[in-house]
Amino acid sequence: MIPKGKAKSSKSYSRRPGSKEHKDTTKAETSLNFFPNASHWVVNGGMHINAHQSRSSSNDPGWERLIQNTATNALHDSEHRFDPPKCDEDTRVEVTEELTGWIQDRESPQQLLCMTGAAGSGKSALQQTVAEWCSGKGILASTFFFSSTDTTRNTVSAVIPTIAYQLGSNNFTVREAISAAVTKDPLIFKKSLKTQMNKLIVEPIEDLSRAISAPEFAAVPYAILIDGLDECADEQRQAELLSIMDDCLLQNDALPFRVFIASRPEWAIRSALEDTGYLHQKAYHVQLSDQYDATGDIRRVLWRRLRDIGRRSNDPRARSPSWPLEADIETLVVNASGQFIYAATVIKFVSERRSSPVDRLRAVLTWTPEDRAQPFASLDLLYSNIVSAAKDAYEAAHPERDFLLLFSILRLLSDNSFEVSRSFQEITSLEDNAHLCLISDLQSLVTMPGFLRYYHKSFTDFLDDARRSKTLFVPESRTIEFVTVSCFRVLDPIMDRNEATPSIWVIVSDLLVLYFGGPSSPSSFLDFLLEGNNVEKLKKWKTVEHSMQERREEEAEEEDFPVFVKIIENWMNLLSHALLDTNSYDQEFRQVLQGFHDEWNQIFSQAQDFLADMWDDSDYEDYEFEDERSGQ
Repeated sequence: MIPKGKAKSSKSYSRRPGSKEHKDTTKAETSLNFFPNASHWVVNGGMHINAHQSRSSSNDPGWERLIQNTATNALHDSEHRFDPPKCDEDTRVEVTEELTGWIQDRESPQQLLCMTGAAGSGKSALQQTVAEWCSGKGILASTFFFSSTDTTRNTVSAVIPTIAYQLGSNNFTVREAISAAVTKDPLIFKKSLKTQMNKLIVEPIEDLSRAISAPEFAAVPYAILIDGLDECADEQRQAELLSIMDDCLLQNDALPFRVFIASRPEWAIRSALEDTGYLHQKAYHVQLSDQYDATGDIRRVLWRRLRDIGRRSNDPRARSPSWPLEADIETLVVNASGQFIYAATVIKFVSERRSSPVDRLRAVLTWTPEDRAQPFASLDLLYSNIVSAAKDAYEAAHPERDFLLLFSILRLLSDNSFEVSRSFQEITSLEDNAHLCLISDLQSLVTMPGFLRYYHKSFTDFLDDARRSKTLFVPESRTIEFVTVSCFRVLDPIMDRNEATPSIWVIVSDLLVLYFGGPSSPSSFLDFLLEGNNVEKLKKWKTVEHSMQERREEEAEEEDFPVFVKIIENWMNLLSHALLDTNSYDQEFRQVLQGFHDEWNQIFSQAQDFLADMWDDSDYEDYEFEDERSGQ
């Protein structure tokens, strides 16, 4: 038996499928027979069928009942999954080697491999590729491919019967034991997952281990592959399935299985794998989106597939050796952000046989929401489903909160390089770390190592376009208005008590002045500052001016003069616009604004002179502020 250990394996799995050591191992395993005294056995891809003892399911009510509860669509070679996604030749080589190497390394202390990755990162294609490879080696015990849109395979109820069916199909002794268990308890499929796992999988395999020799048992197909755990309805059932596998499979040394699960990094698997999770030491964790850069593979796939489409096209432009242009491929690679789903979407759109691939590719590269063609419809559906599910889950737990607005605020703060944790809490008045709870169900699209990082560039395009995101769209003006009002709500009592909250001063000076005080910025901030009677307006403008003074003192200490000069420049621009928009009879208000303008104009001149002494003009021109806005 394989000894179990708690230590995380330090091995690096890099054996290439088809290498000599793989072939030698496979040859040794497949040369063994399960039953040396049995006759007329057929061995084909891991399926062992005794011709004398096999019988039709109609004469085996237990097996028939099992089949009725099996999700045939979830099999890796199901007709329903015709032409499933899988890796192109010479792509994903490194990660495939790691996965197949782990599966063959039966001495590893970890019997579970969890591969997590962003939506559209190619997890299912890798699972399919590995499943076919395992089948060819005769080591595939079972597969289950979840799908949220297929009611026969989007719940946990069919998982164990489907795995049991495949185990029984691989070995007649196991089949008889499973059939007997179902016949003995016809309600077994209504029992708990743990009961089903023990009766239909664990006990039949334990019986087999006692009935045959150790070398024969070592040749039993042992690789169990489960894809798309996140697509299983109800995250609590996802967590239950993981827990049952841990209890029944991973902690049982008598079983030969190595289990490979792929999923988006949603709550169930994420919490189990984190440092304090119960699977942290037990699982070999492959973080696909973080550990592997698929850029080169995506480039190769785009070149190969588009050239192939061109060769089969009736359009002579597409058959030209110069199509597609290298610059166009590079544009697509950048837009893919390392995620295969973007490339797959483009290829599918361009391959429409009733149109010219040249024209279809041009439509992708120059697409605007006004175009009739919708090349990104499938991407938009993916994003809509994920964001809608996250919204529903969050607002079910917090009915009084607006998920979309809060996420838009989080994006605004993060994209502008603010210290998100404190700023988000002060602006929204929510609990500490509320921003982490907010994105809990979005981690297949974003991650947050301090600032929001988007796995897909196309996701931000989707969010920012009302015609694509539809009911999920939040106008920037609404976000700015909320942030502006919230800042002043927080600052009002602070101004009255003459207290300082540095993070709020920074938000006002950076966000509300640097980014919303420029000539092309939204007008909502200025409109807010000019609303109300003179007393209200004066209070707001004095608040902003006080924030500028606080920031001036801070920058004098930190010597971050280039940024501060840009802030002053926009502050002057904001004052100028306000003076132009102020009615002539608001003399008191105009005098205050003019006083601010004159004072800060002098400060601005001094700051420019100071910078001129530090840098020459070209240095200052080269100091870019765009990265401040992107937060990347």
